[in-house]
Amino acid sequence: MGEFSESLLSVEASSYTELPLSDDLAWLKQRIGKFVKGGIYLIAGQPGIGKSTLGIQMCLDLGRSGEKSLFILTEQSKEDLRKRATLMCSKWPAGKVKTALGNIAPEENIYDIENLPVFLAHQVLNPSGKYAGVKFIVVDSIQGQGLASAATRKYKQIYEFCRQCKASGITVLLVCHVTKKGDISGPKDLEHNVDCVIVMRKAMVYRPLFVPKNRFGPAILKPVPVQMDKQTTELKLSKHTEMVSSVAKTYLGRAVGVSEAQAAVTLPSYGTHGKITAPGLPRREIEQLTTCISQIPEMEIEDLDYTIHCRLPGEKRYRALLGLPVCMALIASYIHKDIPPYYLYLGEIDLLRKIRSVPIELIVDLLEAIKEGLVQKPIRLFCPKETADLIVEEVEGVTIISCESLDDAVFKTWPEIKEG
Repeated sequence: MGEFSESLLSVEASSYTELPLSDDLAWLKQRIGKFVKGGIYLIAGQPGIGKSTLGIQMCLDLGRSGEKSLFILTEQSKEDLRKRATLMCSKWPAGKVKTALGNIAPEENIYDIENLPVFLAHQVLNPSGKYAGVKFIVVDSIQGQGLASAATRKYKQIYEFCRQCKASGITVLLVCHVTKKGDISGPKDLEHNVDCVIVMRKAMVYRPLFVPKNRFGPAILKPVPVQMDKQTTELKLSKHTEMVSSVAKTYLGRAVGVSEAQAAVTLPSYGTHGKITAPGLPRREIEQLTTCISQIPEMEIEDLDYTIHCRLPGEKRYRALLGLPVCMALIASYIHKDIPPYYLYLGEIDLLRKIRSVPIELIVDLLEAIKEGLVQKPIRLFCPKETADLIVEEVEGVTIISCESLDDAVFKTWPEIKEG
């Protein structure tokens, strides 16, 4: 049998033309694969997390190289936009600032998101339009005027706007809200009608970033730690960009010795819900621990995938004393912060994140094991306050860290991650 006259063999492979992001945003380009002309990108996250900041940052970066951007405002004023953009490029040479700001046009008079296709045709695609020549459009945000998920007709107009932009080679960034559960607001069609989905969460000073869907590169389900510059508010990749071992150690008595909790946190695969993989561990207890972590203020870690392993030499049985080290290992994976190997965590976590006291016999046993050289020094021991208050004997090479709650253990392990 012969081939079809117009088969796949006659279809040429597509080659994407990219918009020129500078090296300042190389960290973003590396994660999204390509920043494509005509690409439709969606960024979602809680209010104040940095979605608009990234949009402004991209406009400034393109504007500095001469590319024109349009910032469609539905939540903030153009005066606020100017103030934020000026702060963001405050360390640039004056000439670069003028060029960048001069290539960003604010638009705050689109009173109904349903009018986006008409606005695009008249003001952008029309050669005599007010914004002719624009290469990048940020819509901040598509829900800024209270767009409900059931507003099917309005969302269809957003899709039509995106389709026309794609056909015209105009790149779009849609800024989107999330629900209380962390899901992207709007119908599922919204995610299917974009090329790349970027999700931002919060972990104290960090903004873990995920790319669960990407037509221009691989999906990234492991958290990418991003930080906001305190002076300029620019988003930058944290110094801690490589996945660390995420191991937290504990001590379970002379018969068992030092044990380890190993953990990893990832975003669920696209279209699925978070799950817990913890071989040999009691599911209910692990679920309680992840719930406790998600209750720490400014720590958005709910509905993720958790993988947990505990190395318990000499025994297989889970103990409640593993609660604190398991939590610390999970948080370490989420924020890409290492835990020094000489840190030991002792304590059970209750439903209010309090660390319950441990048997003083266990502490005495540990100190004796250290003196006998069975546990290597130095040791930085994190334990409940009640337990720490009972330790009157000083042991060389051992530092006692008193913790009343899981929050204390986190901030005393990594004091630099606390905001303010």
